Parts: sequence; C-alpha cells; structure tokens
Amino acid sequence: MANSPAREEGARDTVEAVVIAFILAFVFKTFEAEAFVIPTGSMAPTLYGRHKEATCGGCGLSYTIGASQEIDQDSGQLLQNGRIETSRCPGCRFRNSVRDAPVFNGDRIVVNKQVSRYRRFDVVVFKNPEEPHVNYIKRLIGLPGETIRIRQGDIHARRSEVEPWKIQHREDLSKQRDVQILVYDDRYPPLPIIQAGGEERWAPAIFRPSDRDIAGWPGVENAWTADRDNRVYTVDAPTGPAQWLRYRHLIPNELQWAAASDEEPLESPLLPQLVTDFCGFNSDNSEQELYWISDLTLDFTVDIQEIRKDALLTIELEEGIRSVRCEIQPQSGNVVLSALTHAEPGQPEPAPVIIASGNCSLSETGEYDISFASVDDQLTLCIDGSPVELKTQRELETPEINLPTDRDMAPAGIAAGGLMATVSNLVIKRDIYYRNDIIVFDPSSGTTADPWQTNYGDAYSAVLVNEVTAPHQLGGSIRSPDTWGQLYSEMLLQQQERHGSQLEFRLASDEYLMLGDNSPASKDGRLFDYYSRPQRGIFSSRYAVREADLVGEAMFIFWPHGVPFLNGGRGYSVMGHKGDRSYPLYSFPFYPNFTRMKLIR
Repeated sequence: MANSPAREEGARDTVEAVVIAFILAFVFKTFEAEAFVIPTGSMAPTLYGRHKEATCGGCGLSYTIGASQEIDQDSGQLLQNGRIETSRCPGCRFRNSVRDAPVFNGDRIVVNKQVSRYRRFDVVVFKNPEEPHVNYIKRLIGLPGETIRIRQGDIHARRSEVEPWKIQHREDLSKQRDVQILVYDDRYPPLPIIQAGGEERWAPAIFRPSDRDIAGWPGVENAWTADRDNRVYTVDAPTGPAQWLRYRHLIPNELQWAAASDEEPLESPLLPQLVTDFCGFNSDNSEQELYWISDLTLDFTVDIQEIRKDALLTIELEEGIRSVRCEIQPQSGNVVLSALTHAEPGQPEPAPVIIASGNCSLSETGEYDISFASVDDQLTLCIDGSPVELKTQRELETPEINLPTDRDMAPAGIAAGGLMATVSNLVIKRDIYYRNDIIVFDPSSGTTADPWQTNYGDAYSAVLVNEVTAPHQLGGSIRSPDTWGQLYSEMLLQQQERHGSQLEFRLASDEYLMLGDNSPASKDGRLFDYYSRPQRGIFSSRYAVREADLVGEAMFIFWPHGVPFLNGGRGYSVMGHKGDRSYPLYSFPFYPNFTRMKLIR
C-alpha cells in the first residue's frame, strides 16, 4: 500500500481549499511551512488517510476504517469491486456492514521545514528513496550511526556490536498515549452477546490457575458489585486480602455473534484469548490477529468515598514472564511500582522487585482519573492527566523472547483493600506492534544485480521475509498461549538462522530509519526496495532515508475532515466517485471536526 502524503488537491473541494488557503495565509505566514494531505492509513491512528467512519452494531462503539484501497491513488478512480464491504469492530469483533458508510479524505497537516535536529519518534516527511518526486510520511525510529532491530514489536538500538541492545521508549508520555490502540472500552459492552449468555469481561474474580477456561480468573462474589446498566463497579472492602476486579479478554467468534444477532442463546461459552495486534482501522483480512502484545495501558476513573486503616489500591498488568503492579496508599499518597517474575510450575513465587516509587495526589477521598502503563520496559503512572514523578530504583529487563502464559488472557486487574470506592470508564489500550517483516535480496549475500547492465531488471530479485516463517499459523493459536509461544519461538529462530544480520538495520552517518505506526499496512523502511537508486548513482542502505531527503517535521492537523449534518447526519452528496457517481465523495453541509485539530506527536 502506498503511504505518501500528496500535495493539496485544489479545486476538487472548493470549501476545504478556501479554509486551507486562509489558515496558511494568516496563521503560518511567518513560518517556512507547507501543507500536505495524507492519502493512506500507514500512520493510523496518529494520522488518517482516506477513511470511513462507522458505529458498531454490536456494541455502539464509533471507530474509523481505512479506505484508501478503494481508489487508484493517482487517478482517484474507484477500483472495480474495490469498495470495503465489512469491517470488524476493534472492541467486540462484530462484523459491520460499511459499504455505504460515509467516506472522507485524509488529514490535512502542516509540515515545518525549518528543523534543526530530528529526534527519535518524530513524525517526518521525506522523499521516497525509490521515487524522489513522491513524499512519504512516517515516524523516525532509527538515528544515524545506529543499528536497529525489531523484536516482538519493540524497537531496540545500539551503536556498536559490543554494546547491549537497549529498548527505546518515548520520553514524552503524550507521544506514547497518542499512538495507543483500543483493546476494550467497557462503556461499550457487546450487549447482544451478554444477553445471549456470554460472560462480562470485567468481573469480580479470584485467581484460580487451574481454571483455564476463564484464564485462571473465574467470576466469584467478593467485595465488588457491578452496576451493569451504568458500567460502574463499587467496592466496599475491609482491610485485609485484596478484592479483585479482573478483565478477561473474552472475544466472541463469528458463530456466537450469529446466534446473538438472532437472539438465540450461545451454544458454547466465551473463551479468552491473547491480546493481539488486531487493528480496527485495517480492513478485515488474514493478516489480522497474529502477534501477541504485552505492552498495555489501563485507564479508569476511581471515586474514593472512604479510606480505612492500611487502605491499598492495586493495579496489575500481565506481560508474559511477569506481572507488574502499581500500589497506591490513599492515606499517604505513596506509590510503589513493582514487578513479580512468575515462578516455574512447582517452584515458590519469588518476592516482587521494586522498580520505582514516589508520591501522588491520590491521598484523600475524591474522584481521580488514573492511567497505569507498562510499555517498552517502562512503567508509568498518570493521575488526572499528569505524570507522577517517580524515583527509579531498578530497570525492567525483558529476555530475548518473552512468551505468553494463561495469565495474559486476563491481563489487567484492580484490587482494593480497606476502601469504599467506585470504578468506571475502564479502557484498555495497547502499544504499536512493529512487525519485523523485511525485504531481502537473492542471492543471500544481499547484493543486487549490476544497475549498469541492460538486463538489470531481469536479474534483480528480492523476496519478502515475514517476522516468522508462517505467521498465519499463529492466528489459530491465540486462545492457547502455550501453543502460540511454542510456534512463535520456533519460527522466529528459523528466520534468525536463515537471515541473520539481514534482520537488522545498520544506519550510516547520514541515514535514518522510518516506520509507519500502522505496521501491518505500511510500506516503510522495512519494505523499501533498491531497484532504482543505483541507477541514479545513490547507494544508501536499502531501508534507509538519507538526511538530504528529509523534508520536515509534521506539526499540526489543521483540517481533518468536515463533519456532515442534516439528512440523518450524512449531509447531501455534492460529488460522487469516479466510476460510481452514486457513491458520495463529498457531502454538504458540514462543520469543522475540531476534536482532531491537534498537534502531531
């Protein structure tokens, strides 16, 4: 899929063009800046290309679907049989009909061309190494002089072979939050499934490892009670053992949704599965739900009514080899973040290791918005939108390969002791998973054909190498962590043995590595070709972008798309697609989409 930001489209949309011209003339007059429009979804959810918006018929969640594949990018012609027919909801996996969902052009952005220094994780516009007349937009991942490797979705870097690999994380937590992708929003439960007999995902529970059918966390009565109509959970916990409210990643299958849609009872119970790199923005295909993701964030609102002796609020996230916890003492505001490595079967549990500690504003009764994250080997806590200042005592360390366990099918929980409180607005999100799919050349030496020979095109040969040898096999194992882990580790080792250092990205002193946030649908540095560069006398690394080809840093989404109104919120069509005039391309009237006018992080 092409991922280049095209220039202003001009007269095709008069109203938007007038708005763009006005903003550029009066707001950015004093800057050396340029406006671009994003045509494709390679940078979703940070930036939207051409897309549709839908409301799920199963849970009511509103979400966005990439639609750039419906048209030819050069001509704007609607492709034959190219319309997206269905899409699965990222929250409940209900298959929605989106053929007639309204379609919109991509985000219009302003790019700052006066950049003194580019930093890791900046969003950057650059000239495509193979097509210098085409601008691409991606996130800067690798810096000059580094070697980068992608391991289980994370970015690792080092500058020499004697240095250890170091996982790279975003120092700016706002950047981390802006790229998070929804796993489940409890405000939008799949009511048809629940009414048909399916269990709720969040429930009062107790840890019972032998209960594999519910990921070791069967629902039981404890100090938590659930108001399912208002999606509020109340706890009246005495001082003593922790009382758990647990999330189980219970995903309905197609047969269960068919039964629920027909108002029939489910013939089989919901089963938990691993959290994967499923992305609702991408059209449903076989490339979805392959890779397990352990980097999660839990957001919720807690309203504390009474604090008793030795009160403790605990938040837990699972990530394969370990659990990570945030413990808050509401009497003092003390915070302790810790990690507990899981013991081998039959062995005693080791003591938790303190990772960081500090003091927070949650030190009396009242309402607080809490966000606890474990992303890129970094634990963070935010309260009411502000990061809690923590003193690091020890770094988190993840082994070469981190494999899931049954616990990872119930990856988040909240426990209370000595508290009377309510919890609401429960949202789980995940980090970007960068797939390590790359292009390698044949012969295996990594060399290409001589570009000065007349048969260069015939002699040239490159092949796609996936992160593992047969990724489609992983999708059938996401309900069995042991099987998934065995398959993944075996197939990953096979790729490493076959391709070795070709799986790494070595950058010269003037080279950068650029990757798209929407990794399954991005042609970025992993997949850059090498066909035309030597013919132009350029011999940079296949995957690299030269410093000379950098255009600027993406600054601001100043015109996402207009929001139609009237006619049931769809507006009235004023222009149809080339190839199908009955399919609205532009609608009127509309108002600005202020919620997506924002800084690009």
